[in-house]
Amino acid sequence: MPQTRELFVFLKNNPGVRARIAAPHNGTILYAGQILKPAWKEVADLKARLPQLASRRTLPEVLAAITLIGQPFTDLARWAQSIDALAPWPHPEWRSNGYVAWRALSGIFASNARGAVSFVIGSGVTLGQQPGVQPKVFAATEVSVLLRNPHVDSTTRDLLEYYQRCIRSGQPDLSVTFIPA
Repeated sequence: MPQTRELFVFLKNNPGVRARIAAPHNGTILYAGQILKPAWKEVADLKARLPQLASRRTLPEVLAAITLIGQPFTDLARWAQSIDALAPWPHPEWRSNGYVAWRALSGIFASNARGAVSFVIGSGVTLGQQPGVQPKVFAATEVSVLLRNPHVDSTTRDLLEYYQRCIRSGQPDLSVTFIPA
């Protein structure tokens, strides 16, 4: 869709914006799947209960803080959400629009991570290779990008290797949450 292409051209032409798609050092939070509720809700609950998580950021929080002037949307989060809404899951065009947009943004976010990364990973984290199963960006993009990122700490790397083994072996129920001190 042209809206997806427009976002990609904008990101390609604006390295300063790409550099801002980052959490503070030791402040990246990645989530996927479902624990008792969707992982993004678990993160919101954890952040509300634990003051030490106040400075840590998820990708949507980072994107919402990147204001845009002269673009179709006031911030990068609204732009990404608008693409996702064009053909929401399980629409056949979702994979080539919303999914690919979130994969690109997540890849940038993961490549910009520094230090310890926090994870809230539940069940249902798959590559979505089975019909009717929604693929997860964490499985398809974030794990491999973070494993190539030389700026993450050794504990993060150990967890990523575990997640990668589970994903490759088709075990979608990872259910491992890690919030470093």
